Amino acid sequence: MQAIERMSLSNDWLTLILLFLFLSLFLLSIIDVDRFKEVASKLFKFSFLERRIDQNYSVFSGFHMLFTLFSVSVFSLLFFDIKVFYYGVDSFSFHEFTGVFWMVFIYFLVKIIIENVLIYLFMLRKQLVYFVLSKANYFFAISCYLFILILLKEYANLQSTVIYYIAGFLFFISFILHFLNNKNLIINHLFYFILYICTFEIAPLLILFKLMF
Repeated sequence: MQAIERMSLSNDWLTLILLFLFLSLFLLSIIDVDRFKEVASKLFKFSFLERRIDQNYSVFSGFHMLFTLFSVSVFSLLFFDIKVFYYGVDSFSFHEFTGVFWMVFIYFLVKIIIENVLIYLFMLRKQLVYFVLSKANYFFAISCYLFILILLKEYANLQSTVIYYIAGFLFFISFILHFLNNKNLIINHLFYFILYICTFEIAPLLILFKLMF
């Protein structure tokens, strides 16, 4: 009986990405340690830093851009893991991951551009800057927690399904807290808030999942 060589899938590229994400967090803590601490503890606090720095908010700041890249990378790993979970280990390749990454990156890039263009176009910066910044910081906070879960999955054999349930719980908690901290703005403009959720959150996300799966 002839022996058949067993091909194993290398995950060296995943280790490099995780190392890049860890270094990104280190750089973020150097760029703005106070805001980094606030973002990291976002889901456990009801007093937020953006209330006193909202006038300095900019999506083009080094802190915001690096955290956005970090978050997009983490969510790309999450969506890629979901794809591997449903389609099998044959999809576990850097080529497949880059496809997922670029779809997620373009999704968030277009979303951020449209949001900020509309804010400036309708001169709503003063009214909505806290809402947008708060939403971005919840997004950053969730990505930090998911990064820890991904590390545990890679090096401590944490089950993928556990990550999915925790991710869903984190999104639910962030939505509730985001609503409570912007309840006056949301309630006073409830129709526009529902329209915003359907147009900028649910519909694009469904399209993204449709393209990936």
